[in-house]
Order: sequence, then C-alpha cells, then structure tokens
Amino acid sequence: MGVRIAICQVQSSIGNVGQNLDKILNVITQTKADVYIFPEMFLTGYGADYTSLEPEIQYALDKISLWCIEMDIAIAYGTPTYCEKGVMDSLLFVTHSGTVQYDKIYLAKFGIYSEKELTPGDRPKMGTFKGMKFGLSICYDMFFPEIYRCYATAGADINICISASAETSKQFIERILPARSLENVMYTVFVNNIGKYKETRFFGKSRLVGPLGNTLNEADQSDVILCVYVDKAVIENAREERRHLADLRKDISWKF
Repeated sequence: MGVRIAICQVQSSIGNVGQNLDKILNVITQTKADVYIFPEMFLTGYGADYTSLEPEIQYALDKISLWCIEMDIAIAYGTPTYCEKGVMDSLLFVTHSGTVQYDKIYLAKFGIYSEKELTPGDRPKMGTFKGMKFGLSICYDMFFPEIYRCYATAGADINICISASAETSKQFIERILPARSLENVMYTVFVNNIGKYKETRFFGKSRLVGPLGNTLNEADQSDVILCVYVDKAVIENAREERRHLADLRKDISWKF
C-alpha cells in the first residue's frame, strides 16, 4: 500500500491569492498524483499583508475542496487562517472527506523571520488519505522532536513539513531532516519555498527523506514538481531493521 506524492516547489505570487490558486489548479491538472503538497503560506506568499485576504482565502479553500472531491485527491498547502486571537500560519490537508487544519506550533521570532504578530497553534494534527497517515508540521517545528515522536507513536507513516526556509537556515535544516526521519523510522516530505525574501532567498531543495534517513529525491532551487512514491511496506521493513520505536519504554515518567 502506498501513495504517489507531488512535491510542488512552486514560487508564490506575493499577495495574489487568485494567481496562486491558478498555480495549484495547473499542477493538479497536469501532474498525476494522489497527494499534492505546496510550501508554507503558499496561498498568499510568505510575508504578504495577510490582514485583508480572508475572503479570498475562503473562496480558495472552497475551490480546493471541490477539486479534491471531483478528482479524489488530497492537497496540502500553506495559508494564513483567522481566529479571534488573530492570524495563524496554517497547513490545510484537504481531501474528499474534509479538511484538517494544523496551526504552526512554534513560530520563528529570530533573524529575518517575522512571525511575532502571528498566533501560535497548540496541538498536533494528522491527516489520512488512501490508508496512509500524515503528520503535519511547518518549518521551525522541525527543531522540536516531540512533535514527530507524537506522530510516530500515533501511527503516522509520513511527516509533511512545509517551509519558508531562507539560505541562512539551509545548513541547519539539512542536518535535522534526516534525523527526524531516522529517529521515528518514517518518511519525511519537506516542501520549501523558492524566490527572493528580504535580503536573502528561500533555498528550495525540497525533498523526500526515507525512513532510514536517506534522501530519496531532491529538487534544486527552481520551479519544479517532484513525483515520488511512498510505500507502507518500506516503513514496516525499516522498522524491523531499526527497532528503536518498538523498544520505547512506556513504563518511565520523563518528568522530574
């Protein structure tokens, strides 16, 4: 059992929801896959003025939901969402049966990243499609391993991490991605933005990392769609080879 995933490293048009919605439509009509994954804040572009875009974002969600029903596909994409406390950095996992909304738990508040005005999420979320379970995360979340261990012990097969990672973060992201896969013996799909951001650039390099921490497919820094296949049997075999999830101690309290 498995699914075909389209890793959609496509540059956003900043502040133009309509153009970005058209880009999603172009990809899903021209590329055959089960699951399509787009980068962090893709629908508006990372760093856009999110305050006035709520009606357009809701219209886009309605269209994407309809496409998922009509085509029997899943689309995961980054977008601002809105609540009483303000704006959240969210990942929507949309299928024919509904939408799972994950709100970024760990907001970046350093360097060039300007997420101080956003509202953080407070819980992990998983999506399910065609018998596969997807743990959902966004960018800086990658540095907090408890999120991914939570997904692994809950039966997830694949971690999705959508990102807006600039060149200044490249070396650190590339070190941590294999670790998150290997320590939980599961796939990691990393989908990053491309294009210029402030005084630097998003570094792209979206990829699929296997359950043993090996990079199976990787993009460069251009607009590209990588189609990859993830297989539940590969995860099961890897967990026979590296058994540290099975050896987790459930009898220990880790609180002092």
